[in-house]
Amino acid sequence: MKRVYYFLALLCLFIAGTTNAQTVSGKIIDSFNPSTVRNVYEIIIHVPLDEAKQLALAKLIEEEDAYFVKILRKEVYISIPSGNTLKKLHEENLRKVLSDEELDQYYRGICDDQAEAKAVEIREKTKVLLNTSYEEGKFVFASFYKIFLLSEVAKIKYAAQPKILESEISRITEDELNVLREKCGISFDKNLNASRVWTFLKNTPYRDKKSR
Repeated sequence: MKRVYYFLALLCLFIAGTTNAQTVSGKIIDSFNPSTVRNVYEIIIHVPLDEAKQLALAKLIEEEDAYFVKILRKEVYISIPSGNTLKKLHEENLRKVLSDEELDQYYRGICDDQAEAKAVEIREKTKVLLNTSYEEGKFVFASFYKIFLLSEVAKIKYAAQPKILESEISRITEDELNVLREKCGISFDKNLNASRVWTFLKNTPYRDKKSR
C-alpha cells in the first residue's frame, strides 16, 4: 500500500513539474490517502491554491469519500439521486474553500477541452459552407470557444436556477455573435447556421467597399 501511495505522490509531482502546474503540498501528500491527494491535485492544476486552502479541500474531500463509501455499502451501486447528492456536496465544498474568482477559473479549466473541440467543429463546418479564410476561421474559433466555455461554466454555476441559466447563456451567445459579425461579417442564426452579411478583406481590419 505504501508503495502505491508514494508512486502516486511522485507521479503528481512529475506531472506538475512537466506542465509547470502547481503541485500538491507535501503536508497533504504525507497526511492523506492517495485518492484524496489525487482529487486535490485535479483541482489545483486548474487553479493555484495555497497550502491552507489545499488542506481545507483535502479534509472536505476526505469526508466526501467517506460519504461515498457509506452510500455504496447501502445501495451497492450509486443511484442517480445519490449521485446528484454527491455532486451537490462537492460543489458546496468547493464554494466553502474557493473564492468566486478561483471557482470560475477552476470551472473554465475543466470545461476547456470540451469548449475547444466544439469551437473547432463550428469553425470547420463554417469553412465548408462559406469557404472562409484563415483569418475568418480564427475569428469564428475565438468567438465560439468563448461561447461554449462560458456557457459550460454557467451550466455548472446555475444548474439549480434554470431561468438565470437560460438568460446567461442567451446573453453570452448574443454578445459574442455580435462581436463576430462586426469583426468579419459572418452571422449565425439561432440554429448556428452561418451566412455572410459583409465581405472581410484578408489581412486588414476593413470591410470590402462593395459590401458596405
